[in-house]
Amino acid sequence: MKLLFYFILGFHLFAVTIKLGMLFLIPRLQNVSQVQSFLGKYKKLDSVANWLLWITGGAMVFTTSLEYLLQMWLLVSMLLYMLVFWIVKRVVMRGLKQVAASNKVHAHEELKKLRFENLCVIVTVFGLLAAIGTIMVTKPF
Repeated sequence: MKLLFYFILGFHLFAVTIKLGMLFLIPRLQNVSQVQSFLGKYKKLDSVANWLLWITGGAMVFTTSLEYLLQMWLLVSMLLYMLVFWIVKRVVMRGLKQVAASNKVHAHEELKKLRFENLCVIVTVFGLLAAIGTIMVTKPF
């Protein structure tokens, strides 16, 4: 059962990598057409990653015990984990959609704002991931 959990966890982390990997591709976007193309491709990949996250998350629940899942440190970690994806969806995806909907060819100001917001999200996400890691290692509560 433990081996199955780690196998499922591997797929789960792969899906996380897909979702968070886009944060590092955004600074390379130079104009509206690149943003539109990226957004179209990413939405499809994001949909697959979402399904993989839900399926593997559910499978991990079934491969562990209820006693383990109800520990406070794990619940807090899971809430922070969900916050990471909520921030990415709320800030970065909204910014990408705004730039893609722009009638401008280059949209320099909008892209500059998107890159700044993306940088802020990267710092916030990695701060939250560090907090999750710390909580999971120390199990403070």
